[in-house]
Amino acid sequence: NTSLQANVSSLFEAKDSLHGNISSLLQANKTYQARISRLTQTDRSLQRNVSDLQQANTILETLMTLVNSSLARANTTMQTIVSSLVQTNHTLEARVSSIASLLSVTESSVQILRTNFSALNSELSSTKAQSDVLEGNLTSTWTYLRPLINNGPVYTVWGKESCPSGSEQLYYGFAAGPYTSDGGGSDVQCLPRTAKYGRYANHEWGSILSKAKYQMQFEDQPFSSNLTGKSIPCAVCEAKGKKAVFMQPATPDCPSGWNREYHGYLMSEYYESPYRPRTSYLCVIDYPSTESGNPVAIGIVENGPQFYTAAVRCEHADGQCVNENNSASSSGYFSARELTCSVCSK
Repeated sequence: NTSLQANVSSLFEAKDSLHGNISSLLQANKTYQARISRLTQTDRSLQRNVSDLQQANTILETLMTLVNSSLARANTTMQTIVSSLVQTNHTLEARVSSIASLLSVTESSVQILRTNFSALNSELSSTKAQSDVLEGNLTSTWTYLRPLINNGPVYTVWGKESCPSGSEQLYYGFAAGPYTSDGGGSDVQCLPRTAKYGRYANHEWGSILSKAKYQMQFEDQPFSSNLTGKSIPCAVCEAKGKKAVFMQPATPDCPSGWNREYHGYLMSEYYESPYRPRTSYLCVIDYPSTESGNPVAIGIVENGPQFYTAAVRCEHADGQCVNENNSASSSGYFSARELTCSVCSK
């Protein structure tokens, strides 16, 4: 019985040991299963990596094909470029040789040019001296000619003491003409307001001048009757930059291309004056004035020239003039109508 109990006790110990071994085996199995699971996952990962590597290898093979093709084309291009560069090098060498020849010729030309430049410089110095002399001569000539170029013809404005715009006034004064009908001149002068004498003897046995006066017979004349008996002012003017001046009677207008300095009415001495002299015809400006200030008294009114408006007298009728064959005329002349006038410059 003691031996049996000992065996039973041994059996129980063996059982406990077996249970421990089984537990260890089960634990080892679990660890083994976990390792197998991890190995399985690793295998799958390796398979995926292999697949990826295969795809990458395929892409690399494609890329290598493209690279090889590009390299082949690049090689062909490079060969073409090298060939072109070789040809260009040959061309450049030929050009360099040509430039070297040209440089040799140019050096000779430069030497010639330097010699010519030195000669030209000497000539230029001489020319400059001549130019300075010529410039001085031209300056002197221009100083002499300038007043002549700017000068213009001289004319008289009758009935005003001032000149039209654009003309320079030389002086102003009053109209004066012959003293009596017995002798003296016949033209009218514009005497300045202030006289300056030279040698004199105070004799009246020479030609005598008297102031010219307005005479207006009717109220409806172009000029006011208030001018009657008043002396006629005048101004002597220079038409700057013009070449010619003339008085055109019977029209207030000037020909085409001519500038009108002023216009007015034609006036002269009365046609039946028994004791006053003949006078020239004057173009008295429209809307005339009298002398300004306190004018000097010269001459005797009865004997001095008296200026009336001028007119034509038609031969066959009063009113509008007809032609000599008594037909209608387009001349525009009227009997006894006051004649206009204009002073024109160009």
